[in-house]
Parts: sequence; C-alpha cells; structure tokens
Amino acid sequence: MLIQNEFFDLLVQEEKVILRTKKNGFPLKSFDTITREHPRIKIISFPVLRKALTDLEEHVIGNWIPAIEVSIAPDKMMAQLYINVSTKEFEENKQSILKQAEKVLDDAGVIYGRQALLEEPFKPGEPIIAAIGRQPQKGEDAVVTYIEIPERRPEIREDGSADYFEMNFVTPVKQGDWLGEKIPTQEGVNGMDVVGNELPAERGNDAKIYFDRKSVDEEQDVDKLVLRASFGGALESIDGLIGVGKQLVVSGDVGPETGSITFDGSVVVYGTVLAGFSVNATGDISIEGNEGITNAKEIQSSEGDVYIKGGIFGGGLTIVEARGNIFVKHANNCKLYGKEVHVGLYLLGTEVRAESVFIDKNKGKIIGGEVEVLYKIECAYAGNSHERKTILRAKGIDKELLYMEIQEMAKSLKEHQETFGKLEQHALPFRNNESQLRGPQADAYEKMLEVIESNGKVIAELDKEIQLRIRKIKQAVPAQIEVTREANPGTIIQVNSKSSTLHVTTKGIFEIVDGVLNV
Repeated sequence: MLIQNEFFDLLVQEEKVILRTKKNGFPLKSFDTITREHPRIKIISFPVLRKALTDLEEHVIGNWIPAIEVSIAPDKMMAQLYINVSTKEFEENKQSILKQAEKVLDDAGVIYGRQALLEEPFKPGEPIIAAIGRQPQKGEDAVVTYIEIPERRPEIREDGSADYFEMNFVTPVKQGDWLGEKIPTQEGVNGMDVVGNELPAERGNDAKIYFDRKSVDEEQDVDKLVLRASFGGALESIDGLIGVGKQLVVSGDVGPETGSITFDGSVVVYGTVLAGFSVNATGDISIEGNEGITNAKEIQSSEGDVYIKGGIFGGGLTIVEARGNIFVKHANNCKLYGKEVHVGLYLLGTEVRAESVFIDKNKGKIIGGEVEVLYKIECAYAGNSHERKTILRAKGIDKELLYMEIQEMAKSLKEHQETFGKLEQHALPFRNNESQLRGPQADAYEKMLEVIESNGKVIAELDKEIQLRIRKIKQAVPAQIEVTREANPGTIIQVNSKSSTLHVTTKGIFEIVDGVLNV
C-alpha cells in the first residue's frame, strides 16, 4: 500500500499501480505531488487517471518501474541511468543507491566509457549519462607534396610596370634532387561502444602522386615515398606530371662555334643567337643575354615556352615560335607566334599571332605591324603621332567552325582506331611466335609493327587536337582590345568581323556591344 486517504487507496500489485476510488472529488492536478513523492509510478495516460478518479471502482493506472533503470542507445554509443527515487530518498541513501546503479550497469553489460556517477547532478526520473562510447577516428589522408615550380610571369614593380629582365625562366635540377614526396594514408583509431564492441576505423583517403617515370625515380623512405631526379636537367611539369627535361646549356653564343642548334629538350643560351643562326628545341628555350638577339633566323620550341631577356631586333628575318608562351623585353621587325605573348616595352613593325598579347599597360607600345589574337590585346599605346598603320585584330572564337573540325577529326580518329584494332589482331599470332619468325615473315611482321606504331601516333595526335579545340570552346571569352593611354589615328581596330580605322586619338576597351564595335 502506497497511499490511503478518504478519496482512494493507491497500491502496487505485481508491478502494476492500482487505484481503488472511494470518493469523487480528488483534484487531478494534485496527483502530481504523489508521482513526485513516488517516482517509480509511471502513469499509463492522463485520461485513464481522470476516469479512475471519478469511477468508484478499481483501475490499473500505471506501472511500478524499477528503482534504477538503464537505457542503451540503439547504436550502443551511450548508456543512461534513470534513478526513480525521490530527492529525499536519494540524499539519505546516496551511496547504496549509486552502488546499486553500478551493479545495474554491470548486469546490462555496460563495460566501456563509464562516467563517475557521483559527479552527475541528480533529479528524480531524469536521465544521467552513465557511459559514452568512443567513436572510431578515421586515419590521416595521404599527403602529396611537389617541388614548387615558379610561375612564368614577369614581376610587377611598385609603379605597376612589368620587369622582364629577371624571370627565373628555367629551374635547373641535379641528379638525385628532391622533386616531391607522398606520405601514405594512416591507419585510424578503432572505437568502442559502451558494451565493449570494437568499432573498426577507416583508413585515410589515398592520393595519387603524378610524375614522369622516364625522368623521375621513386624511392621508399622509412615512412614515405620520395621522388628524385633520375638525371640533371630542367624541372618541368607537362600535363600535370612532374619531370626532368633534358637540358642543353650554351655558356656563350649560338654562332659559328656551335652552329645552329636542334635539341630534344630545353635549351639555355647565356649569350645571344647570332645573325642567321637558329635554335630549335622540343622544350623551353631561354636566351639570357642582356643584348637579346639580332637578325637570328629562328627560335622555335615545339612543346614549351620561349624567353628572350634582352629583346629582338629581327631585321624582317627573325621568327620566334612557341607552342606555349613567349616572353620578350621588346620586339622589332620580326614574327612572333605563340599561345600568349608577353612584351615589356614595345612591338615595332612586328607580326604577331597568338591567343592573347599582353604589353605593359603603363608604357607598352604597339607601333606598326599586325597583331592578331583570339581573345585579347592589351597595351598602353597603339600607333604613333605620324599615323603609322597599325593593325590590332581580336578575332574571337568561331565555335561553329571548331565543332565542325572536331566532328571531322573524331571521324578520322574512329577510322584510325578501327584500323589499329585490326592490325593488332592480325599481329597477335606473329607476336606469340616472334622468336621463331625468319626471312619474309620476319620482314612482314616488322613492317606491320611500323604501321601499328604510325597509326598509334596519328591517334594520339588527333586526340590531342580534339582536346585542344574542346578546351578553346570551354575557355572562350569575348574578344577584346584594351589601349589604356593612346590609340592614335591610323590604327585599325578589328574585333570579330567588325573593323574601324581611327581618325582621332582615343583610348579604352574596344569590344562588340549589342552587335556594334564601340570605337
């Protein structure tokens, strides 16, 4: 028997709380006091209690819950205790109740992450955090680091002008130099739930290290993979692969003593290239002499950039061509063909073909000649006061033409791939018995391999050209010509198909606005 009064008897039978009502009129709200004094009473619902207080019969109104309960989260990462005794009872029997709570946790299998119950504040019926599991910790991700490759951009001085004298154009490396490293993924730290189950941790995310296996060696250090130069040369990054290019260094001039140079790699000339001589290379070409070059025949890089520290006096003969960018102090009466052309001082009587041309916006000049780009021309002055004819042309991208070219190349690519596949199938029986081939059979097999190799090169080149055109379409920006100080009379401004010859001095950004050239 819990309570007896004039209104009812409240008792517990077989873990059920029973109310025998003797008289109506007991306030429902006053029952809160009873449940506070007896926290083990868990009322089924207030409608049930309301009915029991008004109906002179015996009713089951709730359950008699344990004095101490444990609740384990579904993921088993937390256990909570419910101590269902009054505050007075808890304070009077604190040690024994807590000791009993520890036993309840033991019986429930809660063995990990137990909290000190004495430090937890107590309120009857409210949960006490009794144990917290440890979440698994994912391992550290792989870390890839490469040697820093200096950006090939002229240094901008305080006055905003560009310094083309010192660009650190070529970064030399010696055999065995450190080029990069990869610290592998690390194991994580396993977790554990409150009932002692181990929770496996994920290993960190891996990362790929990219390098040219022909010029870079990989060494396994104690705890990391290290990249080192296989040989001395010039540091390069081609299509995202760190590598070392072969490098030819000419300490003096290219002239009668050296002859014209053709080299598979990069070339550094610390002097000049004399009149009539050429430098042709697959990699970067750097002409470091302060005097630049005069009347040289040709400077050509089939895959890289060209840097001419002292400028060009071309005499109408010199051609400078790069698959990449061209950096030059000035250019006089020559031809420049590249991706981007960067000029420090001026272009005088020079023909330029590029994606973009950038000449110092504070004092750079284009006088005479013809500059044709896809995207942008940028300079301070165009033409001169004598109204010398100067043609500036920004063509923009003809996307329809590029799409047509891509379609034609894709068709050709498919045909070559089909031929390549058939040749590979035809060569397979010979390849399996290569060591036994003699005479005409061996000659035929050799010719077949040559054709296969030739087809492979054509496929690679077609794919490269398709990707180049796709990149042009994606990166296409509106054609624009910017003259920041003076565009003189006699200057011809052409953007896309719209053209205008200047008759008065002006300046600004010239582009197509609402279908009209804004000159």
